Amino acid sequence: MTTKSYTQFTKIAIFFISILFFGKSQQAAAQDVHFTQFYHNPLLLNPAQTGLACNFRYGLNYRNQWASVTTPYVTFAGYFDMPVYFNHKRNSSLGFGLSLYNDRAGDGNLNTLEINPSVALHLALGADNPKRYKLSVGFQPSIRNRTVNINNLTFQAQYNTNTGQIDHSFNNLEPTLTNTSFSVLDFNTGIQFSAAPTEEVNFWIGASAFHVMQPNESFQSNFTSVLPMRQMINAGARFILNDNWTILPNALYFQQAKAQELNFGMDFDYTVDPKKQEPITLFAGPYYRFKDAFQLLMGGEYKGYRVGITYDINASSLRTASHYKGGFELAIMYKSPCRLIPYHINKMFVCPRF
Repeated sequence: MTTKSYTQFTKIAIFFISILFFGKSQQAAAQDVHFTQFYHNPLLLNPAQTGLACNFRYGLNYRNQWASVTTPYVTFAGYFDMPVYFNHKRNSSLGFGLSLYNDRAGDGNLNTLEINPSVALHLALGADNPKRYKLSVGFQPSIRNRTVNINNLTFQAQYNTNTGQIDHSFNNLEPTLTNTSFSVLDFNTGIQFSAAPTEEVNFWIGASAFHVMQPNESFQSNFTSVLPMRQMINAGARFILNDNWTILPNALYFQQAKAQELNFGMDFDYTVDPKKQEPITLFAGPYYRFKDAFQLLMGGEYKGYRVGITYDINASSLRTASHYKGGFELAIMYKSPCRLIPYHINKMFVCPRF
């Protein structure tokens, strides 16, 4: 691909994302699910990361939160992606992937199931070989289903003054829902720049937009509840200090309607015996979700598997009711070794280690 083609592609990509980011978002009563270990679920973080690793990878996420306050909110997620086509002459590749999550919220059993196939184009930049700089653009259609179990909800009209308890035999005096389940189509997209200027340093920065179609997610046919666009910026880096120590700072910012979140931190990786063919790496580090929670991360990596455990220590105004207890989260990721793919493909890109 010529320098002129790269320039045109970059301008088109940035222009497209800019339109999405400065598009008008409408208010809604609910926000999206999120993970403390956002860096351990690349496809839900930014569609541009689809197939960005040098070989296939897959992962699972589990989150349980607010058990000390109410019925826990439980979220499961999974993903798989891989590069499926390389153009050696043009130093480009395609990545395909699939991600999904299921979220069950509280006593009302509001359940959300979302399935997201995704595709990304990765273009190598620069004159050196292998290419150490990469521009990625990803696209992710989405189908989302929401269901609610109205029988599990309680209302003021059902309060029995004689017993001092809720009596579900009382009429709740609420309008009957037109639907207790619906499905909508949606679309997500993202762009990311990755660099590996040296063997010891690599970094990346990306921007993504979720719910571009801003679908109506109302259980009532005569009422509109628009899900607003979620706009995100993610950044991270990897610094190899020596054979034993590596540090990985990560940051995420997003805005959805009037809700904002800033999450940042760093984990420290220690390789126990780097001379072994399959060494064990242990890691730990602090993270902070601004005005919400402190997060403690710990885990390990062995034979391509990376397992991370975090716990949120609630620091918001809800800490009085939660007694500082937030959420537990488990993430498992497997990355297939780069050595299993052909040598000429492996040398096309220097892949940042996600």
